[in-house]
Amino acid sequence: MSADPNPSPPRWTEPASRLPLRWGAYRPRLIAGLVLLFVGTACVLGTTAYSLPLLLVGSLMQPAGWAVLPSTIGRRVAVPLPVLGFTWLMLGGSGFAWCYAVALAAWLLVRLRPLPSFAVLLLPILWSIVLPLFVHDYQHGWITILTSTAVVVAAAWLARWTAVRFDSWQSVRTLRKEPRTFE
Repeated sequence: MSADPNPSPPRWTEPASRLPLRWGAYRPRLIAGLVLLFVGTACVLGTTAYSLPLLLVGSLMQPAGWAVLPSTIGRRVAVPLPVLGFTWLMLGGSGFAWCYAVALAAWLLVRLRPLPSFAVLLLPILWSIVLPLFVHDYQHGWITILTSTAVVVAAAWLARWTAVRFDSWQSVRTLRKEPRTFE
């Protein structure tokens, strides 16, 4: 038997799934983190003067979601407060839709995406420029939330596609095989 002359390249896997976890398993932590982030952000964005407890609940759930997501500790610790602050700014309406780019940047950082994939940050920024042309009243904030969320989700998938193309494991120091040197 001879070896295959054209071996297929190894299948790409999420870089965070290869990290050694101190507790829990990858998939349950990913799902729990996503649910906490989504529901926490929805609570914050659903806050009105008559539903202030939602702001508290969302402000606690969102950092918990970042803490649960499987990633390196430094990345998980770096993002919750800035993202929460910019999520609060999103309460200002369509003029603050650019803040969705901060949440997306945090997601890309925590998911260990390579630097070229950060180009997708232009999508929510460009959408935030176009959106105020269509949404003028605060009462139409649901349009801002719905469309901006769709843009961010599409951008996150595009970033994943980019990571597959650039083989992001090469850009993550914690997953490299070569020893660290201090020269």
